[in-house]
Amino acid sequence: MGNNKLNYAKVAEYPVSDNTLVATVVEREIRVHDVGSARLLRTLRGHTGFISALEFQPGGSKLVSGSTVFGCSSEQAVRVWDLDASEPNISIDAAKAAVTGASPILLQHWSAEDIESANLQENIAEVILKTQMKVDVRNGRAFFGELPHFEARAFGRDGSSLLYLPHRQTVALVDMDTVTERFRLTDNGHTDAVMWAETSPNGTVVATSSWDKTVRIWSMESGKLVHILRGARGQSWAGAFSPNGELVAAGAGDGMVRIWRIDTGELLHTLGDFRGWVRSLSFSPDSRHLAAGASGGTLKIFNVESGEQELHWPTFSRELLNVQYTFGGDLFFSSTDGGVFGYRASQDSKWKFFEPGSHIGGVTTSADGSKLTAAVGRSVHIWKIE
Repeated sequence: MGNNKLNYAKVAEYPVSDNTLVATVVEREIRVHDVGSARLLRTLRGHTGFISALEFQPGGSKLVSGSTVFGCSSEQAVRVWDLDASEPNISIDAAKAAVTGASPILLQHWSAEDIESANLQENIAEVILKTQMKVDVRNGRAFFGELPHFEARAFGRDGSSLLYLPHRQTVALVDMDTVTERFRLTDNGHTDAVMWAETSPNGTVVATSSWDKTVRIWSMESGKLVHILRGARGQSWAGAFSPNGELVAAGAGDGMVRIWRIDTGELLHTLGDFRGWVRSLSFSPDSRHLAAGASGGTLKIFNVESGEQELHWPTFSRELLNVQYTFGGDLFFSSTDGGVFGYRASQDSKWKFFEPGSHIGGVTTSADGSKLTAAVGRSVHIWKIE
């Protein structure tokens, strides 16, 4: 699946199909392929900004995408796509019709070369696309704002809810049955930008991590604040829930990782002593280990019960991202200078897939842990995990 200017990739099991789907971004288009046949199934257009996040709905037929500001004329927006519904190319069709209709008048004043050089169709399509976004927001198909950062899962684990940030300091919860906003987490809310937000595996609470040096726990039922988790001496960045739903961890700019109990808000461990901020975390499937990647290119794995360090892996990269355990317990992550790495604790095996200099646009593992997918340069690479 080679594409020019490919910059992002995600993969997920899609229940309507027997095969795995992969969604990629090429400039401002989302392309959905069937992995088995490499066949292009859908091309989705609608963002005016740089698409920075993609996620398939667990157990459903939706795909959510988030864009960030790209130049002064675009907007941060979140779009919900129904993969079972057709998406007409309104902006392209309308732009063609507009140019065709206007040409007789324009040719009274311009030459055919003038019209061609003006890129009228492209410019008109851009105006219609921006207007379409406002129409979609009004009709509940899109939201102004952005998706949570640093590998946060925007969807709840059962796919019934979606988190997004209408403002830098505010998180909103959307009900996916109606695609309408239920509430915003504002009661005793954050005082600085929220970096990570996610719903707990059991669907009872939401955790948010912010530059105000706190992690906050909120009720999924009421949206009310439950705990403020303190301890960080620097901006709080990425977070992660333990799969058993009992713990939450967050990395901070002070080079440390902290683990709290969700029910009591008790701080259990302060771990790490990394050389820089910690912005990528993942618990193992059995909740017994926590992997953390940081700036300075160091990955560490900790024993959750004792807090002891089990693995220290210096990769000599600028920063490690996309830290993630598979369902089978393998660990994968990427580096900002182009490496994709893997680790299997049962065999103490380490792998590296690319040399520094490769452009890594996204790395993810499938829900069942059988595939590893990475956007590398102009291609999507998919490996079977055995």
